[in-house]
Amino acid sequence: MADNSSDVIYDYCCNACEEDNVNIEALFYCQQCSKGYCDKCIDNHKKLFKKHQPFGREELNKWPVAKAAIDLLLNCEQHPDHRIELFCEDHKKLCCVLCHLHDHK
Repeated sequence: MADNSSDVIYDYCCNACEEDNVNIEALFYCQQCSKGYCDKCIDNHKKLFKKHQPFGREELNKWPVAKAAIDLLLNCEQHPDHRIELFCEDHKKLCCVLCHLHDHK
């Protein structure tokens, strides 16, 4: 199967397309399914789940927090590939293992 994925990182991806290794932005979110859907997949979803009420981008306040936002909060600024795991009492600062090793002994 051809790889239709993109290098673009979306704040919300279509979960149905992701299962086929395709990277497309989700334009709708269904709370009952806890999944995001692109404009093509939402049509199938609406046919299968007539009572579900998906939310469009104009109602982002009803969507869950984006994975990108969670990563921004949980990952170290200096070392984005490392999670914040420690709190330095001396500096009163959250840090990852590398920061702690180099800057917070």
